[in-house]
Amino acid sequence: MVSALVVISLVLTGLVAGTMTIGLVAVRPAMHTLPATTYVTVKQAFDVSYPKFMKPLQITSLFSTVALAVAAAVAGPATSAILAAIAAVAVFTNIIVTVRGDLPINNAMATWSPDAPPSDWQSHRARWDFFNSIRTIAALTALVLLALAATTT
Repeated sequence: MVSALVVISLVLTGLVAGTMTIGLVAVRPAMHTLPATTYVTVKQAFDVSYPKFMKPLQITSLFSTVALAVAAAVAGPATSAILAAIAAVAVFTNIIVTVRGDLPINNAMATWSPDAPPSDWQSHRARWDFFNSIRTIAALTALVLLALAATTT
């Protein structure tokens, strides 16, 4: 059971971390080269499709990681349980930062007219980038911890 949960948690968390890392190192720099009107148009389109994939992925990543921590606490090595529990906290951090940091900014940006974004649109983008960096680091941390947990099962 623990071995199966390690694989499931690694795959789900790896998808979250990988998707966010690509966003951070490839999509974000490309988006920063766009003029305001294009940036807002692309960001609004992205914010419609991205959550359809990421929301269930983040939630199942959290559930599988918590399940791994519990299963490892009962039947697996203590080290694996501890690593999985810390990974679950990192996954939860990723979700909280998404909900409390990124999503409110996304919701505000969804109301903007691409032809007339607010004069301070770049400060909103900078705040979004800040929260996105935190949640990406949290997802990567969870992935590394789960990989370490996998080596102790």
